[in-house]
Amino acid sequence: MVLETLKRTLHLLIHRPLLWISGVYAGCIAALVIWLEFTGGMFLAGKIAMLAVIAFPFIVGIMNHHLMTGDTDLKNLITTGLRNYFPIVLPVVILGGMIVIMALLLSVPLSIMGYGSDEYALTGLMLGILIPAILFSIYIDNVAVCEKTRIFDTLKRSLELVTIKLSTSVGFFIISVIMTVIVSLFGAFLWGMILADRFTQFIDMNLTTQQGVFSQYTLTDWQALIGPEGTIVTSLVFGLVTFILVPFLLTFKYSCYKEATQEVVTIPGEYDEKGRWYKY
Repeated sequence: MVLETLKRTLHLLIHRPLLWISGVYAGCIAALVIWLEFTGGMFLAGKIAMLAVIAFPFIVGIMNHHLMTGDTDLKNLITTGLRNYFPIVLPVVILGGMIVIMALLLSVPLSIMGYGSDEYALTGLMLGILIPAILFSIYIDNVAVCEKTRIFDTLKRSLELVTIKLSTSVGFFIISVIMTVIVSLFGAFLWGMILADRFTQFIDMNLTTQQGVFSQYTLTDWQALIGPEGTIVTSLVFGLVTFILVPFLLTFKYSCYKEATQEVVTIPGEYDEKGRWYKY
């Protein structure tokens, strides 16, 4: 079923060019941020990245609306993006608050048992909270836009859909990781091929030596190694990878959401002589 969802995703990406707007947005921001970081504009890069993240739910709302209705009218898309901004953001904020509260509450027993400063215990605690939270909330934006639910109903509905079709949700993460690795490797290969002449001095080194050298490189060292042209290439390649991944992930997640909503849940029971339903 996940493979069918993947095929549907690729079909949508091919036949609906408007979906790539999210990639253009994310790719341009990613390229700009990387370029600023390499050219000394760390402060500005951080501000732009933060503003881009804040504005991203607007793009997500537009994409979900377009996927649901096929609407291509610019005015309608902008209006929909603005209208769905807070229905997407507020459940995420509430979920984040719940995660923080839960982490604080669960850290108290750890501190009492003497594990309050144990980084492995704290890491395990956070993973134990974050992984289920992310898994059961992946459809927040889809539910908020497509079903027009309220804040807590959005969280509840996302949890319900994941529970109904858990294999699809897990499959989404697995395919997403695989796709991210493939596209990232493609970007790394492209980057290395374009800037191959910058690394000729390391050809005679074995892999262990190369890893030892590069692990000690700072941002300044990388700037000196690849030069201004290399900085531009790095930014463009990073932007290209982001341009490919973001539309794919958004569309694939929507396709998984649609598959989950089509699942029919049967509750065992029967009607009595007065037409009342009783569960077994």
